[in-house]
Amino acid sequence: MFRLPKPQKNYTEIPNVVFDEIFPRITNLAALKCYLILIRKTWGWQKAGDWLAISQLIKLTGLSRHSVIDGMRWLSEQGYIWTVKAGIPGKEKAMYFLCTEETEQLEESVKQGVISPEGLFKMMMKDR
Repeated sequence: MFRLPKPQKNYTEIPNVVFDEIFPRITNLAALKCYLILIRKTWGWQKAGDWLAISQLIKLTGLSRHSVIDGMRWLSEQGYIWTVKAGIPGKEKAMYFLCTEETEQLEESVKQGVISPEGLFKMMMKDR
């Protein structure tokens, strides 16, 4: 049997609203697993967003490629995440963001062209 260790300094804070309001709405198990990984990869490292390859999400969730793609698409369509792609067409990298008050203005700036995907990439790399 697996037992969770007592939380110490090495943990990811997740607001109760995620458990109380968002989880009951996520009806797609692949989407739920992907959402948890995105929480870990962003909030767990005090970042607004993170560049993740589908192969990373496959490894971290234990899901198939098809399931990861469907789960991420579902999260995006439902408004739980937003994505920015940058790089060479066909070899683009995707940066995923949780839809939060913190990222709302950033998302609008990208959508309006105030910040380019490449500019966002540079800005996010500074925060590392």
